[in-house]
Amino acid sequence: MLNVIKYGAVSSKTRAMYGRLLDMDDYRELIHKKTVSDIVSYLKHNTHFKAVLSDVDENEIHRGSLENILKQDLVNDYIKLAKFTNGQIKKFIHLMFTKVEIESLKIIFRIFEAGGNAGLVLGDSRILNIKYDNLDLSKLAMAKDLEQFINELKGTEYYNVLRPFAHEDNETRLFSMEMALDLFYLRTVHDEYKKLKDSNDRKLIREYAGLESDIFNIFWIYRSKTFYNMDNEVIKSYTLPLIYKLNKAAIDAMIKARNFDEFISAVKATPYAFLFDKGNKFFEQSYSEFMYQIHRKRFRTNPFSIACVVSYLRLKEVELSNIISIIEGVRYKLSEDNIKNYIIGMKS
Repeated sequence: MLNVIKYGAVSSKTRAMYGRLLDMDDYRELIHKKTVSDIVSYLKHNTHFKAVLSDVDENEIHRGSLENILKQDLVNDYIKLAKFTNGQIKKFIHLMFTKVEIESLKIIFRIFEAGGNAGLVLGDSRILNIKYDNLDLSKLAMAKDLEQFINELKGTEYYNVLRPFAHEDNETRLFSMEMALDLFYLRTVHDEYKKLKDSNDRKLIREYAGLESDIFNIFWIYRSKTFYNMDNEVIKSYTLPLIYKLNKAAIDAMIKARNFDEFISAVKATPYAFLFDKGNKFFEQSYSEFMYQIHRKRFRTNPFSIACVVSYLRLKEVELSNIISIIEGVRYKLSEDNIKNYIIGMKS
Protein backbone atom coordinates (compact mmCIF):
# COMPACT_ATOMS: atom_id res chain seq x y z
CA MET A 1 0.00 0.00 0.00
CA LEU A 2 2.84 2.38 0.84
CA ASN A 3 4.37 1.85 -2.61
CA VAL A 4 1.04 2.61 -4.29
CA ILE A 5 1.04 5.94 -2.46
CA LYS A 6 4.74 6.55 -3.13
CA TYR A 7 4.69 5.68 -6.83
CA GLY A 8 1.02 6.15 -7.78
CA ALA A 9 1.32 9.55 -9.44
CA VAL A 10 4.61 8.95 -11.26
CA SER A 11 3.45 5.47 -12.31
CA SER A 12 0.33 6.96 -13.92
CA LYS A 13 2.47 9.54 -15.69
CA THR A 14 4.98 7.04 -17.07
CA ARG A 15 2.19 4.69 -18.20
CA ALA A 16 0.69 7.56 -20.19
CA MET A 17 4.12 8.40 -21.65
CA TYR A 18 4.74 4.73 -22.43
CA GLY A 19 1.47 4.62 -24.36
CA ARG A 20 2.80 7.31 -26.69
CA LEU A 21 5.99 5.47 -27.62
CA LEU A 22 6.27 4.21 -31.18
CA ASP A 23 4.80 0.75 -31.73
CA MET A 24 5.71 -1.92 -34.26
CA ASP A 25 3.26 -0.51 -36.82
CA ASP A 26 5.09 2.82 -36.61
CA TYR A 27 8.45 1.11 -37.12
CA ARG A 28 7.13 -0.81 -40.11
CA GLU A 29 5.87 2.44 -41.65
CA LEU A 30 9.24 4.13 -41.05
CA ILE A 31 11.17 1.22 -42.55
CA HIS A 32 9.06 1.51 -45.72
CA LYS A 33 10.15 5.13 -46.24
CA LYS A 34 12.59 5.85 -49.05
CA THR A 35 14.13 9.10 -47.80
CA VAL A 36 15.02 10.76 -44.50
CA SER A 37 12.54 13.53 -45.39
CA ASP A 38 9.77 10.92 -45.56
CA ILE A 39 10.80 9.62 -42.12
CA VAL A 40 10.70 13.11 -40.63
CA SER A 41 7.31 13.77 -42.22
CA TYR A 42 5.86 10.59 -40.71
CA LEU A 43 7.26 11.37 -37.25
CA LYS A 44 6.04 14.95 -37.47
CA HIS A 45 2.47 14.16 -38.51
CA ASN A 46 1.74 10.76 -36.95
CA THR A 47 3.62 10.41 -33.65
CA HIS A 48 4.33 12.13 -30.36
CA PHE A 49 7.39 13.72 -31.99
CA LYS A 50 5.09 16.33 -33.56
CA ALA A 51 5.79 18.55 -30.54
CA VAL A 52 9.56 18.75 -31.15
CA LEU A 53 9.29 18.65 -34.95
CA SER A 54 6.50 21.20 -35.40
CA ASP A 55 8.86 23.94 -36.63
CA VAL A 56 11.02 21.63 -38.74
CA ASP A 57 10.97 21.65 -42.54
CA GLU A 58 11.29 17.96 -43.36
CA ASN A 59 12.72 18.77 -46.77
CA GLU A 60 15.57 20.89 -45.40
CA ILE A 61 16.65 19.39 -42.10
CA HIS A 62 20.16 17.92 -41.86
CA ARG A 63 20.53 14.43 -40.37
CA GLY A 64 22.74 15.69 -37.53
CA SER A 65 20.21 18.37 -36.60
CA LEU A 66 17.42 15.80 -36.70
CA GLU A 67 19.25 13.47 -34.32
CA ASN A 68 19.86 16.35 -31.91
CA ILE A 69 16.14 17.21 -31.93
CA LEU A 70 15.22 13.58 -31.26
CA LYS A 71 17.76 13.45 -28.42
CA GLN A 72 16.19 16.59 -26.99
CA ASP A 73 12.86 14.75 -26.85
CA LEU A 74 14.53 12.11 -24.67
CA VAL A 75 16.11 14.80 -22.50
CA ASN A 76 12.70 16.45 -22.12
CA ASP A 77 11.31 13.23 -20.64
CA TYR A 78 14.16 13.08 -18.13
CA ILE A 79 13.47 16.68 -17.14
CA LYS A 80 9.70 16.08 -16.83
CA LEU A 81 10.17 13.07 -14.58
CA ALA A 82 12.86 14.75 -12.48
CA LYS A 83 10.47 17.65 -11.83
CA PHE A 84 7.66 15.23 -11.05
CA THR A 85 9.61 13.27 -8.42
CA ASN A 86 11.69 13.87 -5.33
CA GLY A 87 14.04 12.17 -2.90
CA GLN A 88 15.70 8.93 -3.95
CA ILE A 89 13.65 8.57 -7.14
CA LYS A 90 14.73 11.99 -8.36
CA LYS A 91 18.34 11.22 -7.44
CA PHE A 92 18.20 8.00 -9.45
CA ILE A 93 16.81 9.82 -12.49
CA HIS A 94 19.83 12.14 -12.33
CA LEU A 95 22.09 9.10 -12.02
CA MET A 96 20.46 7.47 -15.05
CA PHE A 97 20.95 10.67 -17.03
CA THR A 98 24.68 10.12 -16.50
CA LYS A 99 24.45 7.31 -19.06
CA VAL A 100 22.87 9.67 -21.61
CA GLU A 101 25.71 12.14 -21.00
CA ILE A 102 28.30 9.39 -21.39
CA GLU A 103 26.85 8.28 -24.73
CA SER A 104 27.04 11.89 -25.92
CA LEU A 105 30.65 12.13 -24.75
CA LYS A 106 31.48 8.98 -26.71
CA ILE A 107 30.06 10.55 -29.88
CA ILE A 108 32.13 13.67 -29.27
CA PHE A 109 35.31 11.63 -28.72
CA ARG A 110 34.76 9.73 -31.97
CA ILE A 111 34.31 12.99 -33.88
CA PHE A 112 37.60 14.32 -32.53
CA GLU A 113 39.44 11.04 -33.08
CA ALA A 114 38.23 11.01 -36.69
CA GLY A 115 39.58 14.52 -37.20
CA GLY A 116 36.13 16.12 -37.33
CA ASN A 117 35.56 19.79 -36.78
CA ALA A 118 34.78 21.09 -33.32
CA GLY A 119 31.46 22.65 -34.33
CA LEU A 120 30.07 19.15 -34.85
CA VAL A 121 30.17 18.48 -31.10
CA LEU A 122 27.87 21.35 -30.12
CA GLY A 123 24.64 19.33 -30.29
CA ASP A 124 25.95 16.63 -27.98
CA SER A 125 27.67 19.21 -25.77
CA ARG A 126 24.24 20.69 -25.02
CA ILE A 127 23.31 17.42 -23.31
CA LEU A 128 26.02 18.13 -20.73
CA ASN A 129 24.60 21.58 -20.10
CA ILE A 130 21.42 20.15 -18.58
CA LYS A 131 23.13 19.12 -15.34
CA TYR A 132 26.17 21.37 -15.53
CA ASP A 133 24.77 24.80 -16.30
CA ASN A 134 28.15 26.35 -15.45
CA LEU A 135 29.73 24.81 -18.57
CA ASP A 136 30.66 27.25 -21.32
CA LEU A 137 29.16 25.60 -24.40
CA SER A 138 30.89 27.98 -26.78
CA LYS A 139 34.29 26.92 -25.39
CA LEU A 140 33.36 23.24 -25.62
CA ALA A 141 32.22 23.64 -29.21
CA MET A 142 35.33 25.61 -30.16
CA ALA A 143 37.78 23.13 -28.63
CA LYS A 144 40.43 22.47 -31.26
CA ASP A 145 41.21 18.96 -30.05
CA LEU A 146 40.23 16.33 -27.52
CA GLU A 147 42.77 17.54 -24.96
CA GLN A 148 41.24 21.00 -24.92
CA PHE A 149 37.73 19.57 -24.77
CA ILE A 150 38.59 17.45 -21.72
CA ASN A 151 40.15 20.48 -20.05
CA GLU A 152 36.89 22.41 -20.55
CA LEU A 153 35.07 19.69 -18.59
CA LYS A 154 36.56 20.93 -15.30
CA GLY A 155 33.83 21.15 -12.71
CA THR A 156 32.08 17.99 -13.92
CA GLU A 157 32.39 14.46 -12.58
CA TYR A 158 33.87 13.44 -15.93
CA TYR A 159 36.98 15.58 -15.76
CA ASN A 160 38.81 13.39 -13.24
CA VAL A 161 37.73 10.22 -15.09
CA LEU A 162 39.10 11.49 -18.41
CA ARG A 163 42.08 13.58 -17.32
CA PRO A 164 44.55 10.62 -17.36
CA PHE A 165 43.86 10.18 -21.09
CA ALA A 166 44.09 13.84 -22.12
CA HIS A 167 47.68 13.67 -23.35
CA GLU A 168 47.76 10.07 -24.51
CA ASP A 169 48.29 9.54 -28.20
CA ASN A 170 47.86 5.90 -29.05
CA GLU A 171 45.43 3.66 -30.85
CA THR A 172 43.72 2.49 -27.67
CA ARG A 173 42.93 5.93 -26.23
CA LEU A 174 39.34 6.11 -27.50
CA PHE A 175 38.62 2.57 -26.31
CA SER A 176 40.20 3.30 -22.91
CA MET A 177 38.19 6.50 -22.40
CA GLU A 178 34.92 4.82 -23.28
CA MET A 179 35.65 1.91 -20.94
CA ALA A 180 36.63 4.32 -18.14
CA LEU A 181 33.32 6.16 -18.47
CA ASP A 182 31.31 2.93 -18.48
CA LEU A 183 33.19 1.72 -15.41
CA PHE A 184 32.52 5.02 -13.66
CA TYR A 185 28.79 4.78 -14.38
CA LEU A 186 28.38 1.14 -13.32
CA ARG A 187 30.39 1.61 -10.12
CA THR A 188 28.30 4.65 -9.24
CA VAL A 189 25.05 2.73 -9.77
CA HIS A 190 26.33 -0.13 -7.61
CA ASP A 191 27.23 2.31 -4.84
CA GLU A 192 23.91 4.15 -4.99
CA TYR A 193 21.40 1.33 -5.32
CA LYS A 194 22.35 0.01 -1.87
CA LYS A 195 21.03 3.27 -0.39
CA LEU A 196 17.49 2.67 -1.69
CA LYS A 197 15.19 2.09 1.27
CA ASP A 198 12.66 -0.17 -0.45
CA SER A 199 13.85 -3.79 -0.75
CA ASN A 200 12.02 -4.38 -4.06
CA ASP A 201 13.60 -1.25 -5.54
CA ARG A 202 17.03 -2.48 -4.43
CA LYS A 203 16.32 -5.88 -5.99
CA LEU A 204 15.26 -4.34 -9.32
CA ILE A 205 18.25 -2.02 -9.60
CA ARG A 206 20.56 -4.82 -8.48
CA GLU A 207 19.22 -6.88 -11.38
CA TYR A 208 19.60 -4.07 -13.95
CA ALA A 209 23.06 -3.07 -12.80
CA GLY A 210 24.20 -6.66 -12.30
CA LEU A 211 23.24 -7.69 -15.82
CA GLU A 212 24.90 -4.61 -17.28
CA SER A 213 28.07 -5.28 -15.27
CA ASP A 214 28.27 -8.93 -16.31
CA ILE A 215 27.82 -8.08 -19.97
CA PHE A 216 30.25 -5.16 -19.68
CA ASN A 217 32.89 -7.66 -18.52
CA ILE A 218 32.16 -10.02 -21.42
CA PHE A 219 32.34 -7.20 -23.99
CA TRP A 220 35.44 -5.72 -22.41
CA ILE A 221 37.29 -9.03 -22.53
CA TYR A 222 36.15 -9.73 -26.10
CA ARG A 223 37.17 -6.33 -27.46
CA SER A 224 40.46 -6.08 -25.60
CA LYS A 225 41.54 -9.52 -26.87
CA THR A 226 40.11 -9.28 -30.39
CA PHE A 227 40.93 -5.71 -31.37
CA TYR A 228 43.78 -4.64 -29.09
CA ASN A 229 45.61 -7.86 -28.20
CA MET A 230 45.98 -6.72 -24.59
CA ASP A 231 47.91 -8.66 -21.98
CA ASN A 232 45.75 -10.92 -19.81
CA GLU A 233 46.82 -9.18 -16.59
CA VAL A 234 45.82 -5.79 -18.00
CA ILE A 235 42.45 -7.18 -19.08
CA LYS A 236 41.88 -8.67 -15.64
CA SER A 237 42.75 -5.42 -13.88
CA TYR A 238 39.92 -3.61 -15.68
CA THR A 239 37.17 -6.18 -15.16
CA LEU A 240 34.41 -5.18 -12.79
CA PRO A 241 34.33 -7.14 -9.52
CA LEU A 242 30.60 -6.36 -9.35
CA ILE A 243 29.46 -9.65 -10.88
CA TYR A 244 25.86 -10.93 -10.87
CA LYS A 245 25.35 -14.22 -12.72
CA LEU A 246 28.97 -14.66 -13.75
CA ASN A 247 31.61 -16.07 -11.43
CA LYS A 248 35.36 -15.62 -11.13
CA ALA A 249 36.09 -18.93 -12.89
CA ALA A 250 34.01 -17.94 -15.92
CA ILE A 251 35.75 -14.57 -16.20
CA ASP A 252 39.17 -16.20 -15.87
CA ALA A 253 38.28 -18.71 -18.61
CA MET A 254 37.31 -15.88 -20.97
CA ILE A 255 40.49 -13.95 -20.22
CA LYS A 256 42.70 -17.01 -20.75
CA ALA A 257 41.01 -17.99 -24.04
CA ARG A 258 43.69 -18.30 -26.74
CA ASN A 259 41.36 -17.68 -29.66
CA PHE A 260 37.79 -16.73 -30.54
CA ASP A 261 36.50 -20.31 -30.39
CA GLU A 262 37.85 -20.78 -26.86
CA PHE A 263 36.35 -17.44 -25.82
CA ILE A 264 32.93 -18.44 -27.20
CA SER A 265 33.17 -21.80 -25.41
CA ALA A 266 33.79 -19.94 -22.15
CA VAL A 267 30.80 -17.63 -22.76
CA LYS A 268 28.59 -20.59 -23.71
CA ALA A 269 29.18 -22.01 -20.22
CA THR A 270 27.49 -18.93 -18.69
CA PRO A 271 23.87 -17.66 -18.68
CA TYR A 272 24.93 -15.22 -21.42
CA ALA A 273 25.50 -17.77 -24.19
CA PHE A 274 22.75 -16.07 -26.24
CA LEU A 275 24.92 -12.99 -26.80
CA PHE A 276 26.86 -14.67 -29.58
CA ASP A 277 24.07 -16.82 -31.04
CA LYS A 278 24.03 -14.63 -34.16
CA GLY A 279 27.82 -14.42 -34.38
CA ASN A 280 30.19 -11.71 -33.23
CA LYS A 281 28.70 -9.03 -35.53
CA PHE A 282 25.42 -8.83 -33.64
CA PHE A 283 26.39 -9.37 -30.00
CA GLU A 284 25.59 -5.76 -29.05
CA GLN A 285 22.22 -6.14 -30.74
CA SER A 286 21.57 -9.32 -28.74
CA TYR A 287 22.45 -7.47 -25.53
CA SER A 288 20.14 -4.55 -26.38
CA GLU A 289 17.29 -6.93 -27.23
CA PHE A 290 17.80 -8.81 -23.96
CA MET A 291 17.75 -5.64 -21.84
CA TYR A 292 14.75 -4.32 -23.79
CA GLN A 293 12.76 -7.43 -22.87
CA ILE A 294 13.84 -7.16 -19.23
CA HIS A 295 12.78 -3.51 -18.97
CA ARG A 296 9.50 -4.05 -20.81
CA LYS A 297 8.58 -6.91 -18.48
CA ARG A 298 9.61 -5.06 -15.31
CA PHE A 299 7.73 -1.92 -16.39
CA ARG A 300 4.54 -3.95 -16.79
CA THR A 301 4.86 -6.18 -13.73
CA ASN A 302 6.24 -3.65 -11.22
CA PRO A 303 4.12 -0.52 -11.76
CA PHE A 304 4.49 0.75 -8.20
CA SER A 305 8.25 0.59 -7.93
CA ILE A 306 11.32 2.37 -9.23
CA ALA A 307 10.90 0.30 -12.42
CA CYS A 308 8.08 2.60 -13.54
CA VAL A 309 10.70 5.33 -13.99
CA VAL A 310 13.94 3.46 -14.72
CA SER A 311 12.47 1.01 -17.23
CA TYR A 312 10.36 3.66 -18.97
CA LEU A 313 13.43 5.82 -19.57
CA ARG A 314 15.44 2.87 -20.88
CA LEU A 315 12.58 1.97 -23.25
CA LYS A 316 12.49 5.59 -24.39
CA GLU A 317 16.22 5.35 -25.17
CA VAL A 318 15.51 2.23 -27.25
CA GLU A 319 12.98 4.24 -29.26
CA LEU A 320 15.61 6.87 -30.05
CA SER A 321 18.15 4.21 -31.00
CA ASN A 322 15.64 2.49 -33.28
CA ILE A 323 14.77 5.69 -35.13
CA ILE A 324 18.44 6.51 -35.67
CA SER A 325 19.02 2.96 -36.97
CA ILE A 326 16.17 3.40 -39.46
CA ILE A 327 17.50 6.78 -40.58
CA GLU A 328 20.95 5.27 -41.17
CA GLY A 329 19.47 2.28 -42.97
CA VAL A 330 17.43 4.46 -45.32
CA ARG A 331 20.37 6.79 -45.95
CA TYR A 332 22.57 3.90 -46.98
CA LYS A 333 19.76 2.23 -48.93
CA LEU A 334 19.74 -1.00 -46.93
CA SER A 335 16.95 -3.44 -47.69
CA GLU A 336 13.91 -3.37 -45.39
CA ASP A 337 14.75 -6.84 -44.07
CA ASN A 338 18.29 -5.70 -43.29
CA ILE A 339 17.05 -2.62 -41.44
CA LYS A 340 14.69 -4.79 -39.38
CA ASN A 341 17.72 -6.66 -38.00
CA TYR A 342 18.77 -3.46 -36.23
CA ILE A 343 15.39 -2.61 -34.69
CA ILE A 344 15.20 -3.58 -31.02
CA GLY A 345 11.92 -5.32 -30.18
CA MET A 346 10.94 -5.90 -33.81
CA LYS A 347 10.70 -9.64 -33.31
CA SER A 348 9.03 -9.57 -29.92
